[in-house]
Amino acid sequence: MTGPAKSGPLFSISAKRCTAVRDRKDKVDPADFTLEGLRGEEAGRVPGTINGQQFIIQNCQSSQIFLLDHINTITIDDCSDCTIFIGPTTGSVFVRDCQECVVVGACGQFRTRDCCRLEVYLLCQTQPIIEASSKMKFGCFQAFYPQLKEHFSKASLSVFNNNWSNVYDFTPVDGETNWSTITQPSALPHAFPLPRTQSLASVGLSVVEESSVVPYTLGSPQYHGQEAALVILFYDSDQHHRATTFIAGLRSQVADCRIQHSREVKMEAVDAVRVFQGSEHKAAVSRGPIIALLCLGTDVHQACTVLAHNTGVYVTPDSSIGHRQIDSFFSYASMSMTM
Repeated sequence: MTGPAKSGPLFSISAKRCTAVRDRKDKVDPADFTLEGLRGEEAGRVPGTINGQQFIIQNCQSSQIFLLDHINTITIDDCSDCTIFIGPTTGSVFVRDCQECVVVGACGQFRTRDCCRLEVYLLCQTQPIIEASSKMKFGCFQAFYPQLKEHFSKASLSVFNNNWSNVYDFTPVDGETNWSTITQPSALPHAFPLPRTQSLASVGLSVVEESSVVPYTLGSPQYHGQEAALVILFYDSDQHHRATTFIAGLRSQVADCRIQHSREVKMEAVDAVRVFQGSEHKAAVSRGPIIALLCLGTDVHQACTVLAHNTGVYVTPDSSIGHRQIDSFFSYASMSMTM
């Protein structure tokens, strides 16, 4: 009786000590996920150092900040004259009381409040919102580093689901426009200096269009008066690679090719019947989300048709029927974004 009676308390104490050690290891130190009070500095985080945690940037001036990892949510407060790169962020990027900054980021939601003269190069899965903000400029996200595709996946963001130009002004002013768009891919490399410190520079960040993992798009799907083709790639395990390859092939064949808008969305059979004006593609859309590319350019329809031959890619007809299908699809996609 004596031995077992003593071993019980000892085992209990040991278990408690192990739990305490594990709790200390798992505890997050907020300082590891905060950048504050920078003045004319370069700072940031390399891949593997944020790992989906929340992050805070506040009270920084004239500094270059690079968060090269996937993030949960991030708030940016009281910053001025800074350039900030934000890796794929599952939830929201909230920018408050900032001015004269250039922000490059990918996120589920984006919002500003009390900001002025920001340039924002954005991938956003939902509609960006500005509030009490003025002289804002928005452009399409473009960036590459070797781990970026993986970070998009870990953040559950689609590189084809970008609503960067569909900005909602929560506090409009009569007779004034609080935001405008940037539609030149060359604008970002000129506005955004790359890292210089060895640890950050070694990650290999690039912000040129040619290497970007996110397709460069011109914005909202307004195409009337231009030759246009809507390309639909049905779901399979290689869908994203096929879409990227299709875009590269199209650009090599059409000198003035532009991707007006891209969208990744799940369609129900009834929606497919309405968009495609028939039941032919009901089974295909049931497999998973489709990727849609609204392509513009000289003879773009013919080029899309050739590239899509025998590949399981749908291209809208070069006719009024095709235009109706394009309008019907983006009407559906717009509604699905708000659901």
